Amino acid sequence: MVDISRNGTEAANASDAAMRAFREEWAAYRKLVENNYLSHREVRGLVHRQLTESAQRPFRFLDLACGDATMTVAALGGTAVSEYHGIDLSAPALEMARKTVAALACKVKLEQQDFVAAIRQRTEPAEVVYIGLSLHHLETPAEKRDFMRSVRATLGDSGLFLIFEPASLEGETRAEYLERYEAVVYSQWHALSRSEKDGVWTHIRTFDFPETPSTWLQLGQEAGFREGRDLFTDPPALLKVFSFRP
Repeated sequence: MVDISRNGTEAANASDAAMRAFREEWAAYRKLVENNYLSHREVRGLVHRQLTESAQRPFRFLDLACGDATMTVAALGGTAVSEYHGIDLSAPALEMARKTVAALACKVKLEQQDFVAAIRQRTEPAEVVYIGLSLHHLETPAEKRDFMRSVRATLGDSGLFLIFEPASLEGETRAEYLERYEAVVYSQWHALSRSEKDGVWTHIRTFDFPETPSTWLQLGQEAGFREGRDLFTDPPALLKVFSFRP
């Protein structure tokens, strides 16, 4: 008989609870993607166009906070990608990503790490860096700028940095932004159950720290990017895509 200590049992229970929570959150997230509530289809097409029209050929692609990599792998189809490197803190998400990246014909690397620590420690160059719906977890503009500065160093003197992140309206406070977002969650996301909406909304109001479009562009300039472009706004005007070039 195997003797399981109390501490071991508690650890196992905690692990099981964490996995259940991940599955519940991920199921709600997949509904958001499948119903295009966050404009993933439009963003996927936009990223693909940027990679085929504007990226160097061939290019190494760094996918920060990659999750299951579904959107980025789809966007990479038919491009000149020579290497894919996905980084995420979630082990379950990376397990799903392993299956997703099997569709790529290029060299693939997946790494479990916090995206901020990963970019600060990175010494390998990349021609394209992408982050989606994760950079806004950094609460202050200074933290976002410092992160973008590390990306700038990774890209060297050329390359492309794409971000898909929450953006408030010019002059709008975070509280006002969240008020608009809450109305969209509860009035328009019909595919989610009430408990799923509550879970998603709790995450948004806790972790979403948007910047105005002008601030996002200013942060890119302060980080050392010479060119910043506003490429896309979702229909509720809650999310945007920006590109930055050294």
